[in-house]
Amino acid sequence: MRDFGVVFFSNQSPWEIARLADRIVREVAGARVLGILYEQCPPRSLAENLRNLRRNLLDPAYYPYVAARTLRLLRRPLDKLGEALLRFAHAFPPRQSRPTDFGLEDLAQFSQARGCSLLATTDIHSPEALEYVRQLRADLGIVTGTPHLRPELFELPRLGSIKVHLHKLPDYRGAGPVGLWESLDDQEEISVTVHRVVAELDAGPILRAASAPIDAYDNLFSLALKATTVGNDLLLCTLADFIFGTVQETPQSGTARTFRAPAPHELARYERQIAKRRPPYRPPRTRPNWKLLLRTVPLVPLAMVRNWVCRFRKSFPVVIMYHHLITDRPHHLGLPTLLFHQQAEFLTKYYRVASLQEAMKMLEANRVEAPTVVLTFDDGYAENFVNLRAVAKATGIPVTLFVSTEHISTQRPFAHDVRKNQEGFPPFTWEQVCWLSRSGFEFGGHTRSHFDCASTDPIALEYEIVGCKTDLEERLGKPIRLFSFPWGMPGNMSRPAVELARATFAYIFDAAGGANLPSAQDKPWFLRRCPHPSSMWELELRLQGLLDLRRPGSLLPGMAPQPARS
Repeated sequence: MRDFGVVFFSNQSPWEIARLADRIVREVAGARVLGILYEQCPPRSLAENLRNLRRNLLDPAYYPYVAARTLRLLRRPLDKLGEALLRFAHAFPPRQSRPTDFGLEDLAQFSQARGCSLLATTDIHSPEALEYVRQLRADLGIVTGTPHLRPELFELPRLGSIKVHLHKLPDYRGAGPVGLWESLDDQEEISVTVHRVVAELDAGPILRAASAPIDAYDNLFSLALKATTVGNDLLLCTLADFIFGTVQETPQSGTARTFRAPAPHELARYERQIAKRRPPYRPPRTRPNWKLLLRTVPLVPLAMVRNWVCRFRKSFPVVIMYHHLITDRPHHLGLPTLLFHQQAEFLTKYYRVASLQEAMKMLEANRVEAPTVVLTFDDGYAENFVNLRAVAKATGIPVTLFVSTEHISTQRPFAHDVRKNQEGFPPFTWEQVCWLSRSGFEFGGHTRSHFDCASTDPIALEYEIVGCKTDLEERLGKPIRLFSFPWGMPGNMSRPAVELARATFAYIFDAAGGANLPSAQDKPWFLRRCPHPSSMWELELRLQGLLDLRRPGSLLPGMAPQPARS
């Protein structure tokens, strides 16, 4: 059977198109991306700009927006200076390729490497564009982000075309950012659909549907991130339905309600109104501000000197951080989607964000050429399936998940949540774990039942440590080489537990803090992890080894570590 060919009709960012096309090839058996018809927005005429300006000048919300934008422009030189100073303090780490840097030329290279073609045009209905799609002989068209298409284009693929509707509300069609903003006050969730493209705007039958909750810390940005992730999931499932002939169509009902895309100043007004009605998340700090200042002012010069020495020696420390849950609901271990996205953007800008496998290879080679951070998540909370994945895919950061397999099988809540009376935070399902593994997430063991490995009972340790490896390998069909101890302090790792974990896994991890130094890896199979702070200030201090000065890998690595907490 020949491959099922698809063609993209899109004017989304090249990064969004590339990552969706890559997911289709990797995650949908039998699917192949034949081509991408990319619509470039032509420059606006002077007359159109004048009309828009005249309309904006009559809107009172336009003036606060102009004032805020002017302040940002005036502040830009200071921001650039601060960015340069921080990069200098980090010893000029090499700038990583980030999603915002991915342009049309990069998309062309991506397409060529994967055997599909790309046509960029300012008129998606031009004769050249129609002939391009006709010659592809695609089975299905995928419409993402384009304006209303004409039948002569979207009907060219053999089975027509489909479209993801990211912000679909229960009784509306054509809902955009304005409809999404309205939903924050009177809806508990937003629904996302995939439907056939027909001549009437967003009136085609629904092929797949799902929803995403609107939680306490959500705003337009976090909802858009999550809705995009859910929509892309639905798109892949719908594509599989077409391949296997299991498509089910549900006619739409109700009256179409079309929203125009709001102007930037209107969107800024909506965001201000949302901020007033929905209290923002306040990241907790483990130390008061005066203590953070005492660590920042005198120690930053020392850290800067240390970083330059590390650069010349090519021996930067590798900081492996652990977190638990990305959620927009209050939780004692949680971090909101928006804040985690901001932190991920910061990390990709000033550090090398590596996978665990990459970091371990650098440490074994005794060569770490840039400040390096690794992100890991423990336990296996189900909300990470959408929230964490949304940020990871949007920013391009690799993530490793250490999961407790018995919780996944039984769907039993975690004991530390039960003790704090925090309900409604279930673990992953096995279907979600397999999906995440296929989409590039790395997995490691975390015992079966989040077991305290201070125990010396050989039968219990065998069941928990070896058993979680067996569970993961049977489900994922690949070897599992990583293991992290629950709680992870010295008092939670008995000698028999460490010996068994070492015999079962290639690498084991604690959670007692500190960094991993290339020149001090006397036990290359045992790596240190430190907690991931919620505030950006503490995050930077921790990455520079200025928070826990008595931990290995800090500015005072020769001092003894703090006593263990059980």
